[in-house]
Amino acid sequence: MANQNQRALPQDLSRVRDRLSGWRETKQPGARIPAPLWEMAVRLAGKYGVTRTARSLKLDYYALKKRVFLAEGQ
Repeated sequence: MANQNQRALPQDLSRVRDRLSGWRETKQPGARIPAPLWEMAVRLAGKYGVTRTARSLKLDYYALKKRVFLAEGQ
């Protein structure tokens, strides 16, 4: 069993998760995630990996993976 320190999210992941949660609470139905939030998620995926970032931020894994791939190609 993992201890509590291993389960705790890093501060930057937690901050972006909170920003996404706030956006989700106020968004219109069918609205797309704003580009700045995606850019933050892509940076975090480079640091923590796509799987951990997608799960932590409740994002679609494949959508995030595609954006990471496109960002690496630039």
